[in-house]
Amino acid sequence: MKFDSKAINKQTSKQHIPLIGTLLLCLLIAVLTLFSSDSDPNQPYGKIISPIAATTTSTTVSVAAETRNIEPGQYIWLVVDKPGINLCWPKIQIEPDTKFKTIIYEEGKKEPYTLSLYVVHKTINDQWQEWLGDEISGGLPMLPEKRRLDSVRLILGK
Repeated sequence: MKFDSKAINKQTSKQHIPLIGTLLLCLLIAVLTLFSSDSDPNQPYGKIISPIAATTTSTTVSVAAETRNIEPGQYIWLVVDKPGINLCWPKIQIEPDTKFKTIIYEEGKKEPYTLSLYVVHKTINDQWQEWLGDEISGGLPMLPEKRRLDSVRLILGK
């Protein structure tokens, strides 16, 4: 009986092809899972749908957004941020776990600003409600990044 090493190598190579394909598929699934934006469906979520980033706006801005998985005792706010001076201007409190549309008014220098969705606790909510009620024109200190659900950078210019 003669031993054919070439035939054995061909047989072994054919057996490895499905294994390599399976490994590549698993690697692709792992990468897609790692970089998916909604990896934990139970985390608080907020998304500004419009306007889109880099849009030049007039003083009247139409906003569409949605939120979900907001814990009881948490509040959602639509806020204009000015990171360059570390101040913000709360615009409107939003009902949690909804899709919504609203119009805000933004005036000032014709320059970039950031429109953000924040999730805040009762103390900040009450302070912002009072600030709005008193119609104070000066900004408030910006919140930490971890409180921001989403933001878009816009340009006041029309």
